[in-house]
Amino acid sequence: MDIEQLTKAQTVLLTLLVSFVTSIATGIVTVTLLDQAPPAVTQTINRVVERTVERVVPGESQGAGIITKEVTTVVKEEDLIPQSIAKNKDSLVRIYGQGGKVFSGLGVIASHDGIVATDSSIVTEGGSYLVELSDGSLIDTEILENSAEEATALLKMVSEESLELSPIGFSDINALKLGQTVIALSGKNQTSVSTGIIGGLNEEEVAISSDDENTVGVIEETQTVSVLNAIATTVSGDGVLKGSPLINIFGEVIGISTFESRDDGEGAFTPIQVIQSQIRVATEVVLEE
Repeated sequence: MDIEQLTKAQTVLLTLLVSFVTSIATGIVTVTLLDQAPPAVTQTINRVVERTVERVVPGESQGAGIITKEVTTVVKEEDLIPQSIAKNKDSLVRIYGQGGKVFSGLGVIASHDGIVATDSSIVTEGGSYLVELSDGSLIDTEILENSAEEATALLKMVSEESLELSPIGFSDINALKLGQTVIALSGKNQTSVSTGIIGGLNEEEVAISSDDENTVGVIEETQTVSVLNAIATTVSGDGVLKGSPLINIFGEVIGISTFESRDDGEGAFTPIQVIQSQIRVATEVVLEE
């Protein structure tokens, strides 16, 4: 049969048939290639769907319209990790005791007004500490909060000059998942990193009491809640110093290495929510004073 003699309807049907066969062949080839790809390739690729809104400028004879496109982009975990590290390099500080003579550990800038959070085991009452910023400058500090009952301590930078600080971004502790990739920042002289995954979320039961007043009197009610007290990871203990922060692949800090967390393992970290609550209490006390 001569193809030039086909009717319009027959031409359309032939075109649809060819397109259908081509689609099936493309699908088979794609699935075959994915099956043959190394596991490392398929495990590190996350697909992120971004919505791009393009505005169409109206012509003389037509109205304005908005076209929304769904664009699929490929984001590799190996690209996110360097970005996450770079995001926190200016938030990491090194702490020196005895007037700046002895390296004590690491800490993170937790606020724009110069609050530094660290492991409370490296801070002693009445001690003198300096923090070294990412640009190498040394800043005096005063102890803002340090209790033997707390896993973390707070230092406050003291400087006559205004400081341009880059505080950390706090992660949502409720979003932590087992198997999630994490990065520990460390290094005595220069920044080093260790990667791993979350291997466990260690919780403890805490009893919270409240007073309920009624017509008879006061009744004390007790509720038990689960509180996250340590994030267990597969990060090597060799890559963790006192006060080392733990971040996710999006650059948010999720924990810090403390004496309390290390009791659960060298690769365990105290959740960042502890620091957040401690900062709230400390700043409220300062304002009241």
